[in-house]
Amino acid sequence: MSQIASFYLLKDGRRQELSNGDCSGAVYMAIWDWCESELDLDVRFPAPQTEDTLDCALLEGELASNALAALREQDLPKLAAEIAPDWDLPAEAVQSGLETLHSHLELVQGDAALLYEML
Repeated sequence: MSQIASFYLLKDGRRQELSNGDCSGAVYMAIWDWCESELDLDVRFPAPQTEDTLDCALLEGELASNALAALREQDLPKLAAEIAPDWDLPAEAVQSGLETLHSHLELVQGDAALLYEML
């Protein structure tokens, strides 16, 4: 499992690649797990987009707004320190992933969406 994390801004029929914050797919899996368990936000696709995709998430509209609002309410270093041990990850990596996700969600406005894929 290579765990290459990729983010894309989907807008006006275009797919713009965004930074992954130099974080592994495992970091984002931990973040998605937190979103699902603590925020009750189901962001994952029911099936991979391609057969090479190991994990994927789509955040658009109200879902993206809710995720962004939840991240804005958090102390990201403290949240990272809470998430990291459950996944045996460095807190700094989880914090970087949370900051990356936060900055990407800031871009989702109107009919735009944020797509995450792990290959």
